[in-house]
Order: sequence, then structure tokens, then C-alpha cells
Amino acid sequence: MRASLLLLLLVLTACGTPQERCVRDAAAPYRAALKERQRIAQDLSRGFTYETEFERVERFTWCRGPKGSAYPCWETDMEPVTRRVPVDRAVLRARDADLARSLPTLRSDAQQGTAECRIAFPEPETAPT
Repeated sequence: MRASLLLLLLVLTACGTPQERCVRDAAAPYRAALKERQRIAQDLSRGFTYETEFERVERFTWCRGPKGSAYPCWETDMEPVTRRVPVDRAVLRARDADLARSLPTLRSDAQQGTAECRIAFPEPETAPT
């Protein structure tokens, strides 16, 4: 499952022209900050967030022997368990304030990076048909 997800992610990141990839990478920190501010706002409005931990689970199953025979056995597996966790409002508000202060710089860096990408990877002009 993880290997197929990783492969899909690699294929998706390889999509696009060199200019599009460059612009996407240049704007990534700005987009990440906006997304984190959105998540913080949701957590503050709800009053809780979710945390996922993996717990060991013993399952009774059928195992295969060396000659194909089946026998009952216990199998250990890891299972994700998601829980609600109350938020620390002071910490989230402080993080949101830090992000708000850094957004103008991140936006400027993204715009500058985008301009540099357009110079470094100019799009070929298409002739009108």
C-alpha cells in the first residue's frame, strides 16, 4: 500500500512542464503556511484536534505450514487508532500569529521565485492557427 502511494506521489510530482514544477516548488512554503493557518483555525473553532497512534493488536488467524497445511496461530499487527485531543489554545494562537507575520515574506519569496522560474524556463510560444 505504501509503495503504491509513494509511486503515485512520484508520478504526480513528475507531471507538468519544468516551469510548472519550478513555480510549484517556489510557492510551496507559502501554500504550506496558508494550509497550516487553515488547520489551526479549524482546530481552534472545534476545540480539539485528532492524533493517530499505532497500537499492537494480536489477531487469531490461520497460518500456512511448509507443506501448504493450515494451522491456527496468533499474528501481531499494528493498527491505527485516532483519538480526539483537546487543543492548547495559547500555543495555537501563538503559532498562528507567527505564521501571519511570516506570510508577507513568504508571499514575496513565492512571487520572486515564480518570476525567476518564468525566466529560467520560458514557455514556448505557440503560433496562432
